[in-house]
Amino acid sequence: MATYSKTGSLTLLALQTVSASSVVVGTAVDVSTKMGGLVYIRFGREAATAAGAGANIRIEVSFAASGDNSWFPIAVITTAFAACEAEAVSGTVNAGTNVITVASTTNLTIGDLIFILNGTIANSEWGRIKSISANTSVTIEDNLVNAQTGSTLYDSAEIYTPIVIPDGAIRLRAVDDGSLFTQAHAIEVRYSNIDGIA
Repeated sequence: MATYSKTGSLTLLALQTVSASSVVVGTAVDVSTKMGGLVYIRFGREAATAAGAGANIRIEVSFAASGDNSWFPIAVITTAFAACEAEAVSGTVNAGTNVITVASTTNLTIGDLIFILNGTIANSEWGRIKSISANTSVTIEDNLVNAQTGSTLYDSAEIYTPIVIPDGAIRLRAVDDGSLFTQAHAIEVRYSNIDGIA
């Protein structure tokens, strides 16, 4: 029986903070020898106030091996921008645990996607609330990958349905157009490839 050869955990936009009202254009990657794949996008808030308008996250492909006049969007995602809840994480919450201590759980709801902003952006992460202990803690579905000390939890985070990379694409890139999004925010865009069939 034929099996697919795949490569995962590839990066279009590394987890990063994007300044208010800014545009980040990711580096193009060559997918000309690949048989398609998937793109994974996560978005997190870094301020609780409303952000003016949504950021537009574009996944683009090119029919050309080089040059910058051949980009076409295969997906455009517009984020929410209303005010959100921000809560400081109390003390240190260790990696490998899923109970996040906070002084207040006001406006947090079971099922909320949250973004936990760490002072080291690469140690930030996303989670989904599965239970709440009022004004004490929230429990998320999966354990934390990193210890969270001095971090801030924001709700209204967003994780999108993966986007299919067409197998006819020659190059691939991600663009975070936050030109109208008046707050700093976090973005991460990763992808996986189908390399071939054995």
